Amino acid sequence: MENRKGDGVRLLREYIRALLNEDPIGFVHDLAAASDEFGVPGEGFFFGGNPGKGGGKAIKRAFNANADHQWLSTLDTVHWGYVSGLEELIGKGKDELSTTMSLPDEPLRGMFTTPAGLWVKGRITLAANNQDELFTGHFSVSSDPARVHQAKSSGINKLPRVSKDYSGYGNLKRDTELGNIAARNIPYVLDQSMWAPAKINEALVDNWKPVGFVVNDKWKAGVVVEMFGKMDPGGAPGALGKLFRLSKEFNVPIYDMNRTKLWSPE
Repeated sequence: MENRKGDGVRLLREYIRALLNEDPIGFVHDLAAASDEFGVPGEGFFFGGNPGKGGGKAIKRAFNANADHQWLSTLDTVHWGYVSGLEELIGKGKDELSTTMSLPDEPLRGMFTTPAGLWVKGRITLAANNQDELFTGHFSVSSDPARVHQAKSSGINKLPRVSKDYSGYGNLKRDTELGNIAARNIPYVLDQSMWAPAKINEALVDNWKPVGFVVNDKWKAGVVVEMFGKMDPGGAPGALGKLFRLSKEFNVPIYDMNRTKLWSPE
């Protein structure tokens, strides 16, 4: 009897936690309360634009407080780039990465213009159905002394550089049709019900660990393995050879877009 009672309490707590976490109204209310933090000095923010550092941090705080992180943890996230860029990620697990998101039962989503990606698992700190709604861009650590220090300590964090104005959303009423519709009219993915990805979505992933490398052309990787037979494919010339060597250095396999394992360093 005690076990049943304990299980009931645990399930109730999980249900309450889920209700508290999956909260679009809470998300937009939090952003409305932080509206004075939005904007870049000297630029108006009446119709949205660049939220600035303060606004970007407010968006990520609200996401952390109101998103369904349990569901988000089921998504597969891949950071895409050229092999030379992926090589720079060695030892950078604390740096936040821009990634695509995929459901576990669908092919991995790619970037189309880049040949390979690093499949990572970590905490999603912000997610949007369309990458253009985050526009996190690329940063240069070496050009910013503050980021050099950050890279050596807690790691580099990224911020959204586009947002609409949420200052009026504080008037939305909870448990009303208008309030729920308006609160869900946002580009962010807080839970499964808000999953409606464009061709290229985006998530920021922090404190990540590598799962594997992904190539968007199975034939290329397969040819190298076939050509070299039992020899080390890392001896292949060019970017593909470097990818195999990186696979050994990260000690993770290489996959295709359907999650089929093409090669493993083991």
